[in-house]
Amino acid sequence: MPRTVSIALVALLWLTTAAPAESPHVIRIEHGSLSATFRDNHESPAVLSGIDSLFNRDAAPGFDAFDPDSPGASAGMNFEHIISGHENPHNAFSPRHGPFTMRPLADGPGVQLVRKAADDPWSVDSVLTYRLVAPHYIDVEFRCRPRDAAKFGRRGYAIFFFCNYMNDVIDPALHFRGIAGPGQPETWIAADGLPGHPDWNGGGTYRHVDAAALEYDADLSFKLNSWAYDNPRYTLPFYYGRAARDMVFILMFDRTCSAEDEIRFSLFKFKLDRFPRPAWDFEYVIRKVVQDREYGYRTRLVWKKFVSPDDCLAEYRQWAASLTTRPE
Repeated sequence: MPRTVSIALVALLWLTTAAPAESPHVIRIEHGSLSATFRDNHESPAVLSGIDSLFNRDAAPGFDAFDPDSPGASAGMNFEHIISGHENPHNAFSPRHGPFTMRPLADGPGVQLVRKAADDPWSVDSVLTYRLVAPHYIDVEFRCRPRDAAKFGRRGYAIFFFCNYMNDVIDPALHFRGIAGPGQPETWIAADGLPGHPDWNGGGTYRHVDAAALEYDADLSFKLNSWAYDNPRYTLPFYYGRAARDMVFILMFDRTCSAEDEIRFSLFKFKLDRFPRPAWDFEYVIRKVVQDREYGYRTRLVWKKFVSPDDCLAEYRQWAASLTTRPE
């Protein structure tokens, strides 16, 4: 059979055996214990791109990991912002506007969202690849290539912000391995997004123990994703959150921080006065944008029954051991 024909048949098989698409812009896939629905940017920002819904059919049938009720908030791994260190109207929500083309993966259960630099006010090509892995994982890879470094100004960095608008939780905190302050031993941290910073707005961001703060211009109007707490700091690149139905949501990453890039964790609690539904978010930061250079990270999402903090740590260690290289 010709290779082009076999690839097309594999792609069709994943869609027809798992679940039919509701429209050309929606793909639902069942694999292992998970049932996930993916969307493109066709109806954004009213309906967001990324993972529209996520169910573990064995552990919590009928319970969506993501907020199913609030308009425009049923979303996981949604590409929400590209943020610079200077005032710019495109600091807020630019990835939610303009096309993200979605296509099924040809070599397994998953999808890819592709955005061209011509459709992005920051002139960044970007690709998000989502791949379901049995029994309860989604592996995600983000690749991007800035085409105009001058757009990021004299500060030179770029924050790529991704949101997870959660359904009901039993504890809004992000839990990670870290230190409470300088010289303190590594332990489990329950980070609750407390006020205190002058730019605090419903939550905040946590950085790696070796990561420096990002400086930003005084007139920057969109600051809530740019600052980070001095303490606590994380030591291992993963966090977990305790959801309702005794479920756990884990995100783990293939890097912490370097001179080139870093991962930061974010928690926002805008809905907690009405619903127990925090935003368990994260940021990928390019410290100094180089034009036409490719950047990216890999992450694994886990959606399963909570066992213990040590089990979450074991999930991270097992996945980290399987990663032989960072993306080139």
